[in-house]
Amino acid sequence: MIDDIITLLTKSFSKKNKNLKLSDKEIEDNVILKEIKELSKSKLNRCLKCAEHIAIKAGKYSLKYFSAPKKVSKKGKTDLFTEIDLKNEKIIREYLLKHYPKFGFYGEESNTNDNKKFTWIVDPIDGTSNFIHGYPFYCVSIGLAYKGIPILGVVYAPLTDTVYKAHIKSKAYKNNKVIRVSNNNKLIDSIIITGFYYNASIDDDFLHDRMVDFANMVKRTLALRRDGSAALDICMVAEGVADGFFEYGLSPWDICAGTVILKQAGGMVTDIDMKEYDIFSKEQYVASNKKIHKEMLKVLE
Repeated sequence: MIDDIITLLTKSFSKKNKNLKLSDKEIEDNVILKEIKELSKSKLNRCLKCAEHIAIKAGKYSLKYFSAPKKVSKKGKTDLFTEIDLKNEKIIREYLLKHYPKFGFYGEESNTNDNKKFTWIVDPIDGTSNFIHGYPFYCVSIGLAYKGIPILGVVYAPLTDTVYKAHIKSKAYKNNKVIRVSNNNKLIDSIIITGFYYNASIDDDFLHDRMVDFANMVKRTLALRRDGSAALDICMVAEGVADGFFEYGLSPWDICAGTVILKQAGGMVTDIDMKEYDIFSKEQYVASNKKIHKEMLKVLE
């Protein structure tokens, strides 16, 4: 994964451009990547084990209220949350900060970024609308970022008791079995997953652009799916069940964990310009098995 990031960040600096001066941002990125490469595998293993434990605990707690939460509230027209979202985030935050008190915590419900070197990035229930209505596709997503770059991820699907996990120095796993992306190399033979950000319900121009993307992808793929949990969608690509995923407007807690899992499974994540994706950008997020990536970008450009 780190090698892929380095390639994307430095691809414009080939031998013929080696005398060009790096920008301050590029110098800073290179320093961060060097620091990440020096992180110990044993430390990452401990963090992963901790995240997996609490993801499962919070996920099992949520199962008691699947399709029947006591209270449903709104952050926006279609952006829902429940008391279980809040309770799960509290359970996860207290556990992680007890074990790693110097780390920051950035959750969907608390929505406060501590700006620490290491930051847990958490969605206590990804797919809240599904959870509320009894649609069987939601998860708990726990990612860890170092200075904004994802380095670890756990995604737990309570209804199937499935754990996806990886860190930057491990393979990607589904229930402790190694997973890999698909070998499909043609977009027309691919199953692609997408989603619609909340703005689609209130911004006509935004909705129009997303529907153009949707229609173009429908015409150029075997099938297009929309299930309502970005974290799980990305894991579907990681295990080769689907071949690609795209969505505009995603938040860090939607994609931090899944991004690591997908990359360690051999996949690729970029923005629409084929650059390394900034999980805080909310720009078009494009993930694939690598082999169909350029075709996906061409459709979405």
